[in-house]
Amino acid sequence: MLSRRALVAGAAGLAALAAGPAPARPRTFLASDIGRLGRVLVHGPAASDIGHDRLSPDLLPRADSDMEAAARQHAAFRALLAASGARPVALEEALEAAILETRPSGVFEAWLRASFPRIAGEPGRVTTAMLLGRDPALRFALGPDGAWRAAADATNATMWTRDSAVMTPQGLLVCNAASPGRRRENMLLRFVYRHSPLLRDIPILFDAVEEGMIVEGGDVMVVSPTLLFLGVGNRTDPRLAPVLARRLGMDVLTVQTVEREYLAPLRPSAPVPFRALRVLLLHLDTFFTLIGPKHGLAVPWLLEKAHAEDSPLVRFIRGARAETLLDEEEAKGALDMLKGFGKVTLFRRGTGARDPLSDLKLVDWLRAEGYRLTWVGGVRPAGAAEAFRHFMEVTYPELRRQAANVLQAQPGRVIAYAGNPATRSALEADGIGVDVFEARELWAWHGGPHCLAQPLERG
Repeated sequence: MLSRRALVAGAAGLAALAAGPAPARPRTFLASDIGRLGRVLVHGPAASDIGHDRLSPDLLPRADSDMEAAARQHAAFRALLAASGARPVALEEALEAAILETRPSGVFEAWLRASFPRIAGEPGRVTTAMLLGRDPALRFALGPDGAWRAAADATNATMWTRDSAVMTPQGLLVCNAASPGRRRENMLLRFVYRHSPLLRDIPILFDAVEEGMIVEGGDVMVVSPTLLFLGVGNRTDPRLAPVLARRLGMDVLTVQTVEREYLAPLRPSAPVPFRALRVLLLHLDTFFTLIGPKHGLAVPWLLEKAHAEDSPLVRFIRGARAETLLDEEEAKGALDMLKGFGKVTLFRRGTGARDPLSDLKLVDWLRAEGYRLTWVGGVRPAGAAEAFRHFMEVTYPELRRQAANVLQAQPGRVIAYAGNPATRSALEADGIGVDVFEARELWAWHGGPHCLAQPLERG
């Protein structure tokens, strides 16, 4: 005789069959920016690359980068990724697969004519090397007038694959860089994300190029399935926050860098006010990264409301204004930037409704939420004089060497640049293992390990 439990289970099973298969749950590619790293898109510099930007305002191209060293250093990064259990996907391979996939249909030829018109005359002969600016025959080709003809761009900036897109829990946010020098890079990566068989399983939820908004991946951080951090004002448009809150169904916490209403594309020759400060604090991940559950690595003082007008960097600029040849307007702009730097605003998921959070800065908000914090440069000394000395001698140089810009590839461990001993010691004292690699050529280009990887999956 069947038990009552068996009869109930059988009835439930028959009802399920009658109702048909249950709807598939949306796939979650990653739950946050921490956890075990799976597939990750990378693109390393080659020893034969050149550091020449077609749209540079400089009279002569740069010739001071050691590309052989940069290639070795990036190879060491990829080795650490592989050792952590991550599965790197090389951009060259993904691009080659996309070309092969789209040649028969004519999609590749149409895209080529729109994106790289100077090499589109014979689309059947176009190679991955040409598109990546690595074909020696094209680099310094002469045009009909005997002058240099810029047929394809160098793609050194493409090694910062994080800037090309950000994986959210349900799919991809394709980015759109502020710099016109990265326009073709945007086109190249969008083509790969849309057409490469190696990335076919990844849906595109938001394409910033199509939407006409500027966002760079270093400013985007997935904190949880329902919370996104977004650095705004320097390289990402503040208007994006409520749009993402509605489109992605996630709360969006913006972290202000430069206060502004919107962000327009940069003009190649336009002067950038207080440029050195804005490059130092280029993206969110240059001054803050997640390193564990409710655990962040942050630059000290700059992200706290209590120190908005007396941080060590503010003290330095005020003194430099009087003691050096620092321009008065330049100093005023920098001080205004630092006063509001790190200020947070919350945009509610679903509606995009704005909550200014009582003028809190990022570290204030993190503390209220129960986060642990490890400081770039290590433990902060007490007293204004000691704090100032420590910041200028220890914290600032390590921040410049991208000490805040680390990548968690497996729980409890991060990948970081060598040469930042105070920050490394602070991380280890807080229970975080640190795997380092030499990166003198890489940090000079204003990016760190977090920028070098575009995670596609995390476990």
